[in-house]
Amino acid sequence: MPNIKHKIIAEDGNARITSFKTAHGTVETPFFMPVATKMAVKHLTSSDLKKIKIQAIIANALLLEFSKGSNQIKERGGIHKLMNFNKSIFTDSGGFQMILSTFHQETTKKGVIFQNPYIKQNVLVTPERITKIQEDIGSDAAMILDDHNAHTHGKQKHASAVKQTYEWGKRCLEAKTKSKQLMFGIIQGGTYSDLRKKSAQLMGSLNFDGMALGGLATGEPMTIMKKIVTTTIKHIDKNKPRYLMGLGSPVEMINTIGMGIDCFDSAYPTKNARHKTLFTMNGKIDIDKGRYKDDDNPIEEDCDCYACKNYSKAYIHHLVRTHEPIALRLKTYHNVFFMQRLMNDVKIAIKENRFKKFEKDFAKKWKKKSA
Repeated sequence: MPNIKHKIIAEDGNARITSFKTAHGTVETPFFMPVATKMAVKHLTSSDLKKIKIQAIIANALLLEFSKGSNQIKERGGIHKLMNFNKSIFTDSGGFQMILSTFHQETTKKGVIFQNPYIKQNVLVTPERITKIQEDIGSDAAMILDDHNAHTHGKQKHASAVKQTYEWGKRCLEAKTKSKQLMFGIIQGGTYSDLRKKSAQLMGSLNFDGMALGGLATGEPMTIMKKIVTTTIKHIDKNKPRYLMGLGSPVEMINTIGMGIDCFDSAYPTKNARHKTLFTMNGKIDIDKGRYKDDDNPIEEDCDCYACKNYSKAYIHHLVRTHEPIALRLKTYHNVFFMQRLMNDVKIAIKENRFKKFEKDFAKKWKKKSA
């Protein structure tokens, strides 16, 4: 049986609040994971993440192996100690790097040949190897090695990926030695509903602690993504957490929570912050615009984040215009805080059985033209 103790706390339609335990505490869904690819969320410290009350983050096991070495992380007490972050940490297996020509060299039945960009050498990554890497790193939840393909590829290639991911998933489970580390299966199949159903059924036949939808939110139209989520989720065990990888756009996150998704990860909020876009409950604002030069109000009036409690839009606008590095921290802090606040608001709406109204109202406000 899976190690996970997954509890459904509240439901409103298909939207739900659940909880499950990891080696570093209980996490409550829905939750959003900031991306800490190389053991850091860009421009934020672990202390910042704790103050924002982030429940979990996700790092990239493949890139950590290439850049730092899982052995060195293990020797220093694991990723939690090295980062000084005592909440849950997920690690991805590097499947996403399969669609990047700078990394991916060849896919074989044994595994994937990647180029290590730091030493310019090819490395074979097998399901067994990535499982050991994630165990050595000491993450709370490990992702299997999956055969990840761009959504633009044809059906035959995606059909092959469904089979390959299933075979690699079995090998990851067989290689697993740490009982306290959770392992998530990954559903593939591109934008083909029948392949997604088949992949969900194949992965569901294995003993995973949770299930992820991979290969989505990578450029396909949002209407197609939502159709695939709706189709696929019917074939995922409701007693396990459901994770939609790579999605971070707020409206679509809420839409898919309404379909039954529990958790997400994305660089969307931090990337937007770097490009001068700030999130508010009434839509996005471009802090670089001249209208904020003399605006003495915070980014958002009722926001309790560090940036809003201490600084005005006029000041942050000035920092942006003068290219002061601290602007990146303040903007990122606010956007990540916003995502955490949004998840909390969603939970309240579910508990009060008004999720559909919340979903509709938020979409209407968010889709206003950026100010």
